Amino acid sequence: MANLLLIVVDCLRADTVAKGRPAWPRISELAAGGARFDACYSTCPTTTPAVTALLTGRYPSAHGVQGLRGTQLSESIPTAAEQLGQGGLATWCSATGPLLDTVGTFRGFADAQYRDVPQRSVHSDWGREGIAQIARLASGAGPFFALVHLWDAHTPRTYPPRFESRAHGRNAYERAIAGMDAWIGEAIDAAGPDTIVVLTGDHGENTVFEPHNLREQAAWRRINQRLPIAEWSQRAVDHGVRSSSKRALRWAPRYFWNHGQTLLESLVRVPLVVSGPGVVPGARRTPVSHVDLAPTLVDLAGAAHPEAGWQGTSLAAALRDGTEPPSHPVAMEIAVAPSIPAIRQQAIRLGRHKLITSFDDERVADALYDVESDPGELHNLAATEPGLADDLRETLRGLVAERAEPVEMAADDDEEIAERLRELGYL
Repeated sequence: MANLLLIVVDCLRADTVAKGRPAWPRISELAAGGARFDACYSTCPTTTPAVTALLTGRYPSAHGVQGLRGTQLSESIPTAAEQLGQGGLATWCSATGPLLDTVGTFRGFADAQYRDVPQRSVHSDWGREGIAQIARLASGAGPFFALVHLWDAHTPRTYPPRFESRAHGRNAYERAIAGMDAWIGEAIDAAGPDTIVVLTGDHGENTVFEPHNLREQAAWRRINQRLPIAEWSQRAVDHGVRSSSKRALRWAPRYFWNHGQTLLESLVRVPLVVSGPGVVPGARRTPVSHVDLAPTLVDLAGAAHPEAGWQGTSLAAALRDGTEPPSHPVAMEIAVAPSIPAIRQQAIRLGRHKLITSFDDERVADALYDVESDPGELHNLAATEPGLADDLRETLRGLVAERAEPVEMAADDDEEIAERLRELGYL
């Protein structure tokens, strides 16, 4: 069995890894020497539903954790960690932000660590402890599955003062990624050469009018506290979803929202890089989804698994053979959370086309894009190709048709998550 190290960088956009950059040499080296999926999609631009989908192989509508709080994963839905643990792998994870273990996302990990303030950053004391834990797993008697969730690129961005220069990025977002690069390299080294490393983001990020540095970021945070940002954000969402141009959604500053409110490429397209023994490097261009990761991880580890109800397709054969994965449609969904401006929408990517629609709100104007020739999603084809839009909508309806019965979270657990969300600025 192979060791597995899954690194999930919160808010990591696909374009940050698409080309090598001197500011983050270890990430660039991993992408250049590994299998790179150039069209990987998160299932949801909100952390908790997205990471739950990644570990269950099911879309948010099917796993039932459709927001940051209020619901938890049903005991009846298996996770990749459970499958890998039953297959003989030692399992450990470390996460932060809204990902408390009461959600159930990390069920199956023998050791599930939650990092609270001030241990969220790789530059905190936890940074050294995390590397040491990975090294301990690597020196153990058997294979392991480790997951680390990195937070530094999430707002407010975090990095040491020494990264405050143009050499480390054009703005605070890029400098936060540069600040994590050395830690990611150390984690890969600690895991050892017998480990398959997977790097991805939970979702993308809005970087329109991104602050240039931490001082500017702090100034804008103080200004925003005095402005009706939530009201303005809701107006932008309401106008944007009704407009076929989607300009209000595309150009809304990141002070209105960072992620979670749209299904445009910047928020749902994420990097996916796999590197390690048995993996043939090179780019794969066929669209894939985070729901494909759970069956892929289990297959790569060589762990037998019973019928787990995956909605995704294993990418293991494509990784081992150097081929494209089977072409299949992938879906995305908006999660609606209290106090966060959003309108429930769904999207599908199939081949070169992507449709954004809503089965829940008739105000939403359809948006159909050829994302290969129009990666910026500037030209809406819904009016000129209604037949294609209808076909994609029906395919999408089938992908999100499975609905899990929501499992309500206990009031005390929900309030604990609410406290974290208030501290993060969501509430």
